[in-house]
Amino acid sequence: RVTRHSIDEKDIRRKAIAIRLSKDSTPLHDRHSRREYGKGTVGKALNRTFRREKLSSSIYKKFDELDNHRPYFTYWVSAVQVIVLIASLALYGFAPFGFNRTKTTAFVQRADGTREEVSYYESDNLWVGPRQDDLIRVGAMFTPCMRSDTEILQAIFADRQEENKTGCCISLDKSGCVQKSRLQCSETFSSFHKWSLAYPSATGRTSGPVCGEDPRTCIVPASVAPFQWPDDITRWPSCIKILSINYSRERMPHMTCRILGRPCCIGVFGKCEIVSAEYCRYKRGTYHNNASLCSQINCLESSCGLIRFLNPDIPDQFYRLWLSLFLHAGFIHLGITLVFNLIILKDFEKMAGWLRISIIYILSGIGGNMISGILLPYHPEIGPSGSNSGIIACLFVEVFQSWQILKRPGRAIAKLIIIVVILFLFGLLPYIDNFSHFGGFIFGWFLAFAILPYVSFGKWDRRRKRLQIMISLIVICGLFFMISVMLYRGQSLKCNACKYLNCIPFSDHFCKNMGQTLELP
Repeated sequence: RVTRHSIDEKDIRRKAIAIRLSKDSTPLHDRHSRREYGKGTVGKALNRTFRREKLSSSIYKKFDELDNHRPYFTYWVSAVQVIVLIASLALYGFAPFGFNRTKTTAFVQRADGTREEVSYYESDNLWVGPRQDDLIRVGAMFTPCMRSDTEILQAIFADRQEENKTGCCISLDKSGCVQKSRLQCSETFSSFHKWSLAYPSATGRTSGPVCGEDPRTCIVPASVAPFQWPDDITRWPSCIKILSINYSRERMPHMTCRILGRPCCIGVFGKCEIVSAEYCRYKRGTYHNNASLCSQINCLESSCGLIRFLNPDIPDQFYRLWLSLFLHAGFIHLGITLVFNLIILKDFEKMAGWLRISIIYILSGIGGNMISGILLPYHPEIGPSGSNSGIIACLFVEVFQSWQILKRPGRAIAKLIIIVVILFLFGLLPYIDNFSHFGGFIFGWFLAFAILPYVSFGKWDRRRKRLQIMISLIVICGLFFMISVMLYRGQSLKCNACKYLNCIPFSDHFCKNMGQTLELP
């Protein structure tokens, strides 16, 4: 019986193809490469079959009316993703490979002029690729670079309050000076110079002094009315040009000493420290040789990289929402994406075309990134996780749109769920999160109902599918508006239990700081 049914189905298809070929002017190569509606590569691999009694020449004629496209978008996005990873590695190099942390030790010069052994731990990258802070500089989805964050602003305000209490710590052997607090300045080997209400400067200032900088000696920008520098060193500009005169070591010791330390931006959040240039390079930070205070630079902007903020105090790199779709954490990550692109994405683009598939791919990725940014605001998101989940959602929608003609469609859905579970397991690894998978799947689901081509099986089915398009478009617009407001209101959504859906602690530091809370170094 099974053989008879198979023969009947083949006869119907053979007759329909014969009629089609007699009227079809499509090149022979395109006809052979045409994607079969309701199946595709995934459907064939999962042994998906049609219901014999539902097939007819009229249905095959409808299938034939669907356009057959070349996968231009798949080739383009794959090429861009390869080029971006190679360029990232050429610029910044590889991170240590592994599942834990790597300890780095070296003898470096500290800000006080002494040399000592220092060490720090660096996170490993199991994907064989760049470091986390370098991935952020090339465009990873990172919420602090995209909008103002209340907790980060509070941390910056607290650091500036502490900096306002600092003074110039000058070595007794005249080897140099560095800006420090009184507690950090050793009274045994250094002298601490600080203006106060009891001991103000010659001009009555109580905030300061700053090593190598003084309002009385700066020409550009000059401290003259009505642009006088305030009595608060955290609001002083960086002096570009100073008077070329011999300063009195007794009257202005902070202007005659050699400066040993300047601001250095360290880590993904741009933690600012006054250190030596050698120590800054050792910690892979950004050294600001033309600044004297941390308040004179924007470390967050420096750590984010790319295009500078339009307003230095307000992060505005919203383009990370789609730029991160072309990034990867390493060669293994890229290899997985390319396999997905050349098997599933390419196959689906043959039916949908480059325009439809690019809309679904990019909007699903953006939607997934936005949801990830709400739930994991301090975790960098790299790669097209949301986009791939959106394409997987299209496979589900295709089954629902072809439900009437598929044999055992419930089993087809169950097999696709296995693919979703595999994606979920990948989301438990670093740099990939399941919240982006979830968001991309939701957006891909409604986008597929809205813009993918379909075949109707009767008048009622046609009306139902048109209604689905209208409802899906309304839902998509509503979702984008809602999550945009949540993302840019400046407050993140707290979810203590969510971390268990996003990472499995294979080691002590494997899941450390998954981005739910702000943890500064």
